[in-house]
Amino acid sequence: MILGKIIGKVTTLNFTFQVDNTARKFQYVQVMHEQAGFVLAQITEIIKDPEKTIAKCNVLGYRQENILRSLTYPLEPGTEVLEADDELIHSTLGLDGKDAYIGKLQDKELKVFLDLNKLLTKHVNILAKSGSGKSYCTGIIIEELLDKKIPTIIIDPHGEYSTLTQPNLKDKEKLLKFDLKPEHYTTQEYGIEGTEKILRLNPKNLSSQELLKILPAKLSPSQQGILYSALKNVEGNIDLQDLLFQLKTSEENSGKWTLINTIEYLKKLDLFSQNSTLTSELVTPGKATIINLKGLPQEIQEIIVYKLTSDLFADRKKGYIPPFFMVIEEAHNFLPERSLGEAKSSSILRQAAAEGRKFGMGLCIISQRPAKLDKNIISQASTQIILKVTNSLDIRALSSSIEGLTQDTEKEIPNLPIGTAMVTGIVDLPIFVDLRPRKTKHGGEAVQIYIKQKEEQGEVMEVILPKVTKEDFEIMHNKKPKTILIPSVLITAEKNNKPYNLLVDLINLKIITNTDTLEGETLRQLKIEELSETQYRFLKMILNLGTAEPSQVFEKSGLQFSELNEHLKVMVNKGYLTESYQYSQSLEFLANLHDKQIFDTIQLTKIEGEEQEPKFTLDQIKDFLGKFIDIKFIKECKLVTYT
Repeated sequence: MILGKIIGKVTTLNFTFQVDNTARKFQYVQVMHEQAGFVLAQITEIIKDPEKTIAKCNVLGYRQENILRSLTYPLEPGTEVLEADDELIHSTLGLDGKDAYIGKLQDKELKVFLDLNKLLTKHVNILAKSGSGKSYCTGIIIEELLDKKIPTIIIDPHGEYSTLTQPNLKDKEKLLKFDLKPEHYTTQEYGIEGTEKILRLNPKNLSSQELLKILPAKLSPSQQGILYSALKNVEGNIDLQDLLFQLKTSEENSGKWTLINTIEYLKKLDLFSQNSTLTSELVTPGKATIINLKGLPQEIQEIIVYKLTSDLFADRKKGYIPPFFMVIEEAHNFLPERSLGEAKSSSILRQAAAEGRKFGMGLCIISQRPAKLDKNIISQASTQIILKVTNSLDIRALSSSIEGLTQDTEKEIPNLPIGTAMVTGIVDLPIFVDLRPRKTKHGGEAVQIYIKQKEEQGEVMEVILPKVTKEDFEIMHNKKPKTILIPSVLITAEKNNKPYNLLVDLINLKIITNTDTLEGETLRQLKIEELSETQYRFLKMILNLGTAEPSQVFEKSGLQFSELNEHLKVMVNKGYLTESYQYSQSLEFLANLHDKQIFDTIQLTKIEGEEQEPKFTLDQIKDFLGKFIDIKFIKECKLVTYT
């Protein structure tokens, strides 16, 4: 279809034409060039007055010998401007890749792929305001990486990515339109507590500079001098315990005790262990490793990101682990603009961004505040995915850091609809992409605080929902589900100062370990005779200690040895303790309650279903379990299940 003819001045980069037909902003057009053949261009603005309509266009170029080439001399005035056909758009923009399928060209049925080699060697940024879909877009890229068996490490400050294991059954029809189907992937989740695997960092062989990086306090010059002096005595093989010993036995100095307190605080965090998590455990082909930092103080998050990135980068350079991709959410917290100060993780992330491309360590930087993110990191990425951004400072940061971002395209950033991304790096100028649906369930939805009373039936309740939604259940079983509300209690307890959650139903006294299948073990199996208050206290102490010497039991009891010995003999005779004062096999269940922990949380929601009647009360559960474990929090709730 002919849209009009070129008028006015023409350059090798742009031209204008008078619109004689229907045209729209960012529409692709084609114009015949004397030597190059059809050249692809894009409308960047349309100007209308009472007499005529003018369209401004940027020349994208033409493809020759599989290379996108620019014009060396301009198009001729008076040449017809045609609506570009799909084949020309497809071939000129190079959309025939088969790597990472992220969506379709806006208003077209042309699939858009990202080059995975570029992502692994030249990095990608995903930038958008909060709630504009940056985590959703990141999930799409992670799915594509996992489809190609590329190991992926995800720094997840908000716990959003665990749903990669769950297929997106809700959007089956939308996925079909993009030639896709629901999928799920294998992940492993590490954290400091409350995750399936516990992350432990390696404390050995820390350099003095690394140690300064990970200390959760800024040291004065005199304290740095004390530290360096102590480090010389541990001969380069730094261990926090050895270092504390050297500091405590060093010459008296008022500054050393602040330093000792700082290192003891770091040691008590239990981040570091001689049995540390290996990088080869984290980097596994075809698997996403999630580093869940949810709820941790920012300074601790920075320490983890610094040490993890440092170890991963070092082992990748040595070839100990395969090439991998590292996703960093909320990157402005870990790599802030220099004028805003330094995070503990800043230096190693800059190094990884600058040198990672040589060694097969790709970075995906995600941020809702581009203005607060290091500008060098923005500019170093070869691929930029920009979703809706409205803050003027953030837009200015983007325009100053991203090549090919013209004034016309910059103006469009605040107007991008949810689900549409501006992508640079495929061609010189940005293209607009309608992102495909995720194949896995999205885990980044905002928590509902206010629930509309008129639009939903049922009563507002505190509930624990199964991972499979009601809609997913209906699709999976092809029937309308019935909602059952099981009276339960959620308990937060501690063992060795580490919290864990237990979910106990108030009908069968079952400790639920899977909210979808209702699997678990019942407390009814325990046969505990009545003991004195002192004996219960000792039993609880030994269950918490696990393996303990008799001297430790005596020290913690606060009783005379003869009195303690009498109580312990009673419990040995009852079969609760062994002769060496360890708990017996009959109490194995109680001693390992922390292994029955659940990671689900209570949500406030409006729900309607069949409420079952409890047979036990919260106080009964509290009184019984409180004799054996340290309960810190207990709350009644309803466990939702579908049948």
